[in-house]
Amino acid sequence: MTSSTTFTNNLRALAGASALSAATLGMTGAAEARDFRLLSGWDSSYVAVDVLTSFIETLDEAVTEGFGVNVMGPETVPPFEQFDPVSRGLFDLLFTNGAYHFNQTSVGMALDGLSGDTEALREAGIWDAVDADYQEQELKLIAVLYDLNGYHIMLNEPVGENGLEGRRVRGTPIYHPAINVLGGSPVVLPGGEIYPALERGVIDGAAWPTIGALSYRWFEVADYMMRPTFGQVGHLVLMNLDTWNDLSEETRAEIETAAREFEIEANGLFDTLVADESAALEEEGMSVTELSEELAGTLSSAWFSGVMDLAATQSGEAIEEMRRLATEADLDG
Repeated sequence: MTSSTTFTNNLRALAGASALSAATLGMTGAAEARDFRLLSGWDSSYVAVDVLTSFIETLDEAVTEGFGVNVMGPETVPPFEQFDPVSRGLFDLLFTNGAYHFNQTSVGMALDGLSGDTEALREAGIWDAVDADYQEQELKLIAVLYDLNGYHIMLNEPVGENGLEGRRVRGTPIYHPAINVLGGSPVVLPGGEIYPALERGVIDGAAWPTIGALSYRWFEVADYMMRPTFGQVGHLVLMNLDTWNDLSEETRAEIETAAREFEIEANGLFDTLVADESAALEEEGMSVTELSEELAGTLSSAWFSGVMDLAATQSGEAIEEMRRLATEADLDG
């Protein structure tokens, strides 16, 4: 059995456990307290959903009244349309990435441009600033489940002395500053078109988070993983503000304490997932290709500036404050 098959089977087992766990939590919670409805931007094929399930289990144990949750994915509401029904109270919770609701607020997306875990963000005042912005949108920030490994670029040829000069690299707008600083030309394509575009030579590489490539089998059409990685991937857990305010003071305190502790635990869970996937990709024939020290040194700063500049086009004042706080705390790449 190949490494990718073993890994995929493990993910299926985890996904099945996640679905069962979510359903069980929903049933047990209904008997003791209200049953919360959560919209997830991803289905169970994305392994971050398993981290969410662990978080729900943690909350259920920490909250005296119990924390029952029914998880519904993008088959219920498309990912880019989930923000509004949660903010209006049609659902109680949202599991998402900030880029998915850029048109409402860009502060969540801007989190992906920073460097540092959630404790560093809290100490710098950034976590509270982001929470305050979401509360203006009728949402309460519960947790930022960070994958600190961030993003990488998969390539059909190793990087050259001039980085990605002359290469066409798939990337949504958030990736463009990183691709540009390395000399590449960004090409906007949906995720579902990456495989055939690599296979036909329409693109020479694709930017993506450091987890997910294995399940899409991109190792069949790309041979290299660029290092270093850049940025970090924020998976946000948000609650409708009215739902939050209706909770008892004791329950809110229990949630806040458990969420803060789990944010740090999530870093380790993502580290394990990324390490397992990277090892599996290498066993499938992919190799690491390293940027020169000079180019690697420019990548993180270009990523931070690019993400913040893009975010500022939507939420100017809030992003200006985030940029100031990040620079003062040395979280700007």
